Amino acid sequence: METVTRLRGTPILDPYSGKPTGIDWTNPDALPIDGCVVWDGGSDEPLETGGTPVLSDFKASLPYGADVTARDRVIIRGLTCEIVGRPFDWENPFTGWQAGRVIAAKIKEG
Repeated sequence: METVTRLRGTPILDPYSGKPTGIDWTNPDALPIDGCVVWDGGSDEPLETGGTPVLSDFKASLPYGADVTARDRVIIRGLTCEIVGRPFDWENPFTGWQAGRVIAAKIKEG
C-alpha cells in the first residue's frame, strides 16, 4: 500500500458573472490519502517535432469514497498527474462490500 496525494486548485471566478473560468494551481490544497494501490496503465513516446515526450498512464485504487474528483490532480510516486475521467466507486451489489475508488491519471514528461 502507498500514499497518493490529492491536489485541489482554487477556482478562478469571472469578476462579472461569478462563474468559474479556470483553476489556479499555484497553491493547491494537498490531501495525503493512505492505503492506495497503484499500477501501470502504459506509456507512449509519440514522435513530435522539437521533442520526444513520454506519456504515462496510471491507475490507482483509493479507499472507498476518497475525496477526489475529476477536476483534481494527484501526486503518484512523486509525479504530479492529471485525473482522466470520473473516479469510480466499486461496491458489491450483493454484499455491500466497498472495494475502493478507482481513478485513472496521466502525465506528459519532456
